[in-house]
Amino acid sequence: MNKRQLSMKTVLSIQSNVVYGYAGNKVATLAMQLQGVEVMPIHTVQLSSNTVYPDYDGIVLGAQQITRIVNSLEKIGVLNSIDAIISGYIGLAEQGEEILEAVKKIKYYNPNAIYVCDPVMGGDINKGSSLPQNIIDFFTKQAIKHADYITPNLLELQLLSNIEIKTFSDVQMAIKKLQNKSIQAILVKNLVHAGKTTELFEMILATPSQSYHLARPLYDFPYRPLGVGDLICSLFTSHLVNGKSQLNAFELAANAANHVLAVTKQKDARELAIIDAQEWIKQPDLQYRAIML
Repeated sequence: MNKRQLSMKTVLSIQSNVVYGYAGNKVATLAMQLQGVEVMPIHTVQLSSNTVYPDYDGIVLGAQQITRIVNSLEKIGVLNSIDAIISGYIGLAEQGEEILEAVKKIKYYNPNAIYVCDPVMGGDINKGSSLPQNIIDFFTKQAIKHADYITPNLLELQLLSNIEIKTFSDVQMAIKKLQNKSIQAILVKNLVHAGKTTELFEMILATPSQSYHLARPLYDFPYRPLGVGDLICSLFTSHLVNGKSQLNAFELAANAANHVLAVTKQKDARELAIIDAQEWIKQPDLQYRAIML
């Protein structure tokens, strides 16, 4: 075994998967592999495509699947090699309970492992969440008590904090409320209408001691590509396990996502142009930097 293999980091990624296009584990696995990270994907749902397509189909993978797989990984002796757990979209509240048991078990074998919760509950703050209440309750009442990092969008920040968000001040208030819990950092992936301007795509990274604001170009698409949040969360996580600081991981993930969207726009594609932009994912140009608030 060579030195590279010894130092390679591993992430267990528990989220949705699509056959066509890029979302959930389909985007997260490749993005993290491009950072030299070993990925163990467990799917919560298996869909034909993103749900924006009118004829999408698929299944929710049943209860106990996550537990059975993690127990098997325990038996073959690999849980101590896992450096981070990502959880994203779940199809059943029971899957959430299994995720938390998996986090507990992995942290028993590797106390330094981090849990990054992407509390996927919807994308449009004006429409709200269409998920069952017990899934929303899992994220708002359970997951955030155990997460080391959370990566909500604006709707999810509103649901997690139970604060109606209309302004930038509301965003800061919601973040402050969540920081009362034992969370190392909160990455708000998109401020939408509650940012400082409607002309740019804005994000925030907030630690208990400091907050940072980053703005990058806002691209206009006929159909908004899905999976951007999954891309940001996975890249942020892979940079963290690879030893980058929270701030550097934030900037690298944000700029890589910008490159992917720029290439997607250039190709006039409906799905994220992950393959075409892979060199930018590997080594993004840090054109847009975070500003301390």
